Amino acid sequence: MIEVPSAGRQRGAGGSRGAHAVVIGASMAGLVTARVLSEHFARVTLVDRDRLPGSPDVRRCVPQGRHVHVLLGAGLDALGGMFPGILEELTADGALMGDFGERIAWYHGGVWKVQFASGIPLLQCSRAFLEHHVRQRVRSLPNVEILDETTVSGLRLSADRARVTGVTIERPGGGPDELTAELVADASGRGSRAPQWLEAAGYARPPESKVEIDIAYVSRVYRPPERYRHRPVLLLIAPRPPAGKRAGFLCSVEGDRWYVSLCGYFGEHPPLDDAGFVEFSRTIARPEIHELIKDAEPLTSPTLYRFPADRRCHFERMQRQPDGFVVLGDAACAFDPIFGQGMTVACLGAGVLARCLRDQPGGDVRGLARRFQRALSSSTDLPWRLATTEDLLFPEAEGERPLWFGAMRWYNRKLAEVSAYDTAVYGRWLLVLHLMRGLITCFAPSVVIAVLRHAVREALMPSPGPARAAAAPLRRSDPATRARLTSCFTRTAGEPRSSGRGPRLRGPRPRIRPTADKAAGQAR
Repeated sequence: MIEVPSAGRQRGAGGSRGAHAVVIGASMAGLVTARVLSEHFARVTLVDRDRLPGSPDVRRCVPQGRHVHVLLGAGLDALGGMFPGILEELTADGALMGDFGERIAWYHGGVWKVQFASGIPLLQCSRAFLEHHVRQRVRSLPNVEILDETTVSGLRLSADRARVTGVTIERPGGGPDELTAELVADASGRGSRAPQWLEAAGYARPPESKVEIDIAYVSRVYRPPERYRHRPVLLLIAPRPPAGKRAGFLCSVEGDRWYVSLCGYFGEHPPLDDAGFVEFSRTIARPEIHELIKDAEPLTSPTLYRFPADRRCHFERMQRQPDGFVVLGDAACAFDPIFGQGMTVACLGAGVLARCLRDQPGGDVRGLARRFQRALSSSTDLPWRLATTEDLLFPEAEGERPLWFGAMRWYNRKLAEVSAYDTAVYGRWLLVLHLMRGLITCFAPSVVIAVLRHAVREALMPSPGPARAAAAPLRRSDPATRARLTSCFTRTAGEPRSSGRGPRLRGPRPRIRPTADKAAGQAR
């Protein structure tokens, strides 16, 4: 978590590294970066080409904003540290807070994950809603100015081209203008022109790593049927490589609505017509999403978003790079959206920048860019490995497969199967997936023993497919884990229930959870 100084210290810290910093891009990465820089520079200017709304509306230049988004546990911790009280504000305005392991119904690897109190907080809301609240917090910072409908067309450099001294901007109805700055942070997303700008300045383009996946999302918003109103749901039906290339997500958000996203890899893309969208939901691995939306009221038309490849720009590997210029967020590394890592990695990147600025010797930013890009690369290694290891399970995926890939594929498959019934193993895995622990957590002796024991049992007494892929996830109460609930979950969600059984609902229930009798039988 980022340590946020008191208001007095904040005012004192402003300007310690320079008079002015510029942030390119006002999405999540840019907003949290501006928050961090506001503690170290007298003025911060946040520049975005889009018109920034004063309400939680989807922005024209953020096409992915209409799709399901999740802020992972590490991202929630970081965001709450940068903006104290924001999680309470979000829930007060309609966001849904719960426990991730308890609420999510997740079908992955051919099995349902066990549902239990994981201690990992879950915030359910639309991206536009979350971004609006963060943007309002940034607007309220006294030394931050936001220039919307403004395009950054290039970098300004010193006479020896060793240092970035600002940016060139263009606004509607006016000619080019300049913003001078001691530090420029590029958080402009996948469309970043940082490699081209560096090349034009006489530097080599940063090396790139790519995994081609050709995934497309189609999403729409629904009003739940009356019998499912006021019942928070998070349902994830994951693809199962190599044959299964289709997936679906259903997430309750503010305003008693469902965000539904369907996706497919390598040409198996969802259609954009109403009937085709509903029919596509029938073709994913499980029928639950189809059963939920077939009688729901659509509030929007289907919206398409394409994502061709995982892409990582290795700025840390550049032989030469100018001082005064850093790159973070999707501009540095863009992940397959199915893993929900983007906003969390952006928040963690801002945290890395905060630590680098705090530890920066002297009163300027000389040497900061290189140190930051190296530190950012280290923090990006885990989410990059998690995402690309899964994507490379598809034979069609184009990318480098390391020597250990086959062994890791086998281990991950068995780990997924064990997580259908073992809360201790699944809980450790969730900590890694939420970027709260390192990958070594999944190789603790107790986890390895559980995985190997499961593999031996499966080899000697193979279970039939339907038995392993139960009709609904198993629910278990775990009081010891409940006692470890994070403070932000306890504050915003209230005291957790002592029973693992969910509330009884009126009306027909989709088969995303078992009945109490069935759960008890499975637990025995």
